Amino acid sequence: MGYLRDELEQFIMRIPKVELHLHLEGAIPLETLFNLIQRDERETPIKTIEDLRRKLTYTNFAHFIEVWIWKNTFIKEGKDFEKIAYEVSGNLSKQNVKYVEVFYSPGDYWRQGLSEEEITEYLIKGKDRAQEDFGIQSELIVDLCRDHGPEIGMQRLNRLTPYLGKGVIGIGLGGSEQRFPADPYAFVYKEAGERGFRLTAHAGEVAGANSIWTVIEKLGVERIGHGVRANEDPRLVAFLKERQIPLEICVISNVRTRVCKSIETHPIKQYFQQGLMVTINSDDPTMFNTSISQEFLALVRELGFTVSDLKHLSMNGISASFMSDEDKELMKSQFEKEWQDLKSIYSMS
Repeated sequence: MGYLRDELEQFIMRIPKVELHLHLEGAIPLETLFNLIQRDERETPIKTIEDLRRKLTYTNFAHFIEVWIWKNTFIKEGKDFEKIAYEVSGNLSKQNVKYVEVFYSPGDYWRQGLSEEEITEYLIKGKDRAQEDFGIQSELIVDLCRDHGPEIGMQRLNRLTPYLGKGVIGIGLGGSEQRFPADPYAFVYKEAGERGFRLTAHAGEVAGANSIWTVIEKLGVERIGHGVRANEDPRLVAFLKERQIPLEICVISNVRTRVCKSIETHPIKQYFQQGLMVTINSDDPTMFNTSISQEFLALVRELGFTVSDLKHLSMNGISASFMSDEDKELMKSQFEKEWQDLKSIYSMS
């Protein structure tokens, strides 16, 4: 596409979007995270924003998890979560994100004396205030975190079930995929599904295709977080296409954590051309120096996606979401109108 760079960037900022794979704590605005670190009484080498940027660079996925845990130690108060939820939603709204399903990890803060219930209540306050101010709708997905074990996962499910339908919509399974297989969580997912939680899980990011089969067959997930290594098993790729099981793809994240060597070697275009249900997401935008708009931009600049492809992906986000069918149809109509307006303004085909 032979568009001026800034015209393309403006166009992509304005296309309507849905974000389905976003970790709240990985999306804290950089300045806010810096202020949380400076508020802390511990001695830290992070003296400037640039120091923090350098800290958010990783040698591999294990190093990323190490930095993730370090970052979370600076979130000390329940009201921090209200501020974070509000600011993250505000940033997304500036990129014309209409709807977001946000992972959060409430079990990471027990050392700070924060209960899972308190964290959830503050997040709901923040996201509801953001909807009033920015018009962006968001729902929460509880990350059970596979590192903590299924028994704790069940306890977490029990504590947060009262919030189902009141701000919480589903459960996910993040953490160290290569060290903690998903199989032991089968009974937790079965119970969650029966209670009405929507089901997703990280798989095929650090571990291979078998990890994806496990969350499909043992956990009964409706979506796959990442799924980047599905192409190691042609039978799995055919199955994902046939069932149209959505993949929550996060291209720049996969490059930053060294899951993929480069954007050029990422399988997103292959999956898209094969007819898999892929969605575009930013994962941990602050920690990976990205945004959902930059993810779309990379598809155009690095992989040759067209405007028509971007529209297809934007609509996939709605289809793959946990919204009701009625809300999906309403949002698709809204997106269709916005796409037509944008194509007229920018004279793009």
